[in-house]
Amino acid sequence: MQQPYSSDLTASQWQGIQKLICVKRKSIWPLQRIVEAIFYLTKNGIIWRDLPEGFPPWQTVYWYFRKWAKEDTWFLIANELTRLDRLQVDKKPLPTVAIIDSQSVKNSSTATQQIGFDGGKLIKGRKRFLMVDTMGHLLWTDVRPANVGDGKTGVLLWEQAEHLNPLLDDLVLMYADSTFGGHFKEQLETIYDRRVVIPHTPIKEQPVDSKLIIHHWRWIVERTISWLGNNRRLSKDYERTILSAQTFIWIAHIRRTLRRVWH
Repeated sequence: MQQPYSSDLTASQWQGIQKLICVKRKSIWPLQRIVEAIFYLTKNGIIWRDLPEGFPPWQTVYWYFRKWAKEDTWFLIANELTRLDRLQVDKKPLPTVAIIDSQSVKNSSTATQQIGFDGGKLIKGRKRFLMVDTMGHLLWTDVRPANVGDGKTGVLLWEQAEHLNPLLDDLVLMYADSTFGGHFKEQLETIYDRRVVIPHTPIKEQPVDSKLIIHHWRWIVERTISWLGNNRRLSKDYERTILSAQTFIWIAHIRRTLRRVWH
């Protein structure tokens, strides 16, 4: 019998997301095992061709990964899990507050398209934009070259998210850092009637020479970035396409939230 991996799904976890996966093509491989192969790759950061024995062929797994990415299946699963987890802790299913931030990450030799240089952080690669709720759930993400500005790109991120994600219908307030304080704050407040607050107060007194300052509300999205970093596939940007880069962020969020909703 195949030894289970730590990234494998429990029976209740699979039952919870199985109904959200629509596949018309009949496969000789169980869909659960295909999803577990994708989770294994996300957590351990291996290349597709190095999937261990016991999983379907890597070509099959990759085909489903791309299919579900193009059909927004991962996004739909993430939204459903976010809604369920919020209900479990007696929160409204639709958040009213969000936090936005960006993370510049180095590219690898396989990620050579849409690459830029972040002069502030001295990183050549891509920039991940994340919008989360107050529990740290991912509400939207986008990946751009690292040299883009947070303010203007943040507006584009919001325009996409507001149009495509129904979880944001009740959002009235967003927290961000100072890089979003100009164009982003002005556009969201004047055009989209969403209040933007830039917290400047640390959570607690910190040493004067401390390089790490933790601010109210903004720490929540920083924690989400840390959670995502537990998946080795996200330690750098290894993806040839932006779609794949975004998809692995959604999958990492799904893995964490699945463990919260169904233990």
